[in-house]
Amino acid sequence: MTRDGPEREVLELVRAVAEFDHDAPSVERVMVGRRLLDTSRTALRRVLGFAMMYRLTGDSRWSTRAEKEMLALAAFSDWNPSHFLDVAEAATAMAIGYDWLHDELSPAGRSAIHDALVSHALRPGDDDSHWWRRRTPANNWLQVCEAGLTLAALVVREDEPELAARAIARARRNTPDIFPSYEPDGAYVEGPMYWGYGTAYHLLLIEALRTGEGSAGELATNRAFLQSGAAFNTLTAPSGDFLNFGDCRPRREFAPEQYWFARETNCPGIVADEAARLTAAATAFRQAIAEGRQPGFPSRFLPLALLWMPADGLTAGELAAPEAWSTGGESPLAVFRSGVGRDALCVAIKGGSPRSSHGHMDVGSFIMELDGVRWAIDCGMPRYAHVEAHGLSLFGEDRWRVFVVGPDAHSIPLIDDALPIETATAPLTAFDAEARAAEIDLTPLYAGQVGRLRRKLRVDSPKSAEFRDTLANAKPGAVYRFSWITQARVDVSPSGAVLTQDGRTLRLTVTADTAFQVVDEDASNAPNAWDQPPADLRRVSVLFTVDRPVHSLVVRAELDDK
Repeated sequence: MTRDGPEREVLELVRAVAEFDHDAPSVERVMVGRRLLDTSRTALRRVLGFAMMYRLTGDSRWSTRAEKEMLALAAFSDWNPSHFLDVAEAATAMAIGYDWLHDELSPAGRSAIHDALVSHALRPGDDDSHWWRRRTPANNWLQVCEAGLTLAALVVREDEPELAARAIARARRNTPDIFPSYEPDGAYVEGPMYWGYGTAYHLLLIEALRTGEGSAGELATNRAFLQSGAAFNTLTAPSGDFLNFGDCRPRREFAPEQYWFARETNCPGIVADEAARLTAAATAFRQAIAEGRQPGFPSRFLPLALLWMPADGLTAGELAAPEAWSTGGESPLAVFRSGVGRDALCVAIKGGSPRSSHGHMDVGSFIMELDGVRWAIDCGMPRYAHVEAHGLSLFGEDRWRVFVVGPDAHSIPLIDDALPIETATAPLTAFDAEARAAEIDLTPLYAGQVGRLRRKLRVDSPKSAEFRDTLANAKPGAVYRFSWITQARVDVSPSGAVLTQDGRTLRLTVTADTAFQVVDEDASNAPNAWDQPPADLRRVSVLFTVDRPVHSLVVRAELDDK
């Protein structure tokens, strides 16, 4: 590879990561709670990096190290089929290494790797009753597991034709069930972070079927799926962080998947910002090595960017970020922004259901950035293993007991601080791009507490936004709470609050048709041993007591330029 630019920078970073990994001990079967996933992912990062380095350089040092890693994985008693993502990621590592390095592997190594793919992946996966194949709607597990099994099937099918054929047929039959999660226009229902996970494996599946069978069929042509690269960018704020709802960390990193979408849709603007993220990842990695610190690793799919970049290069155009955008589907959203610069206003509001896959009690919540500061935040996802180590059923009956998942960590309305109805769904009932306004009907989540509850967002200038809650027929005497979650310093006033962060000031002005109180609470102290809230977390609440049939509350947020 001789071109400069992103291709060369990817190659140099792949080499740097592979060099770091080369002398590390091979993976061991170490469970973290109920998962082997960290081990599977480490193996995938290493094998993919070593194999790519061999394919680019022909240096047997890399094929030898890849075989060592694969043999360590093959020697495991199993790949933890009770949590099948672990199997799928291990199978992906082994299948890629087996395919890319086949002729360089020792005969004994080839045999051990082949047998492990059959015994540890294909046979445990040869079962239609796996929950992730039957779940409706489907989620990222379907993409990851079917892709990993298909890669395994394609590389061993000469010796296991019937077993492999069943795996490939299942993937072709089942994986399209994920497409409703991209409807109607590419916004993945599980949020942008899980989009990166499920979609990366979907791309592996597409490319494996294209190479191994000549075509991926509808898996590569679904309209909403092909729109998702652009939607992923729309759900990235001017700061470069995600507009994160549900189980999604705020920080966005280099996304190799975007090169595939830029190539397939002929939209260079999709990767306009990826070069800067790649440079940042490379700088951080090398700096950590130089300082003797454990580095943070870039995407384990990093080497695939070299395959997904167009063969004739890609001149990135400008990133197209719509100033007004909405999506329906299972997790409706509305996003408004005043431009693409880092200082631009960007505000997003969410509908949907708390019980969506990886959902939080965040329906009606909002995120706001302005002048380079994130003023209203979503805390992101908890550390699964940490929560589960305390005996909680994170994806079951205990979910709302986890602070960053539950109601008190989100900018949602509450009535008498009661939990909203987790199975209900709030639709986006109005969206006006010209007026820069959107409305969510929250009534279903508060059935029995209120006759009607609607939240309207309106962006009335490049420096301000307004949130209006209208409720009707709530029980007299009930206490209504409007919450604003922030990491800013808060100074409460009779008419609202002043937020100060990074030398900038945002003024919240409250207007209501009854007496109200503004309260600032420290939300950064962990309520329970399993909770880990972000530092400096505050909850600004506007409280009033219901005393009439219809109430209206307006909170206007405006940058104070003084």
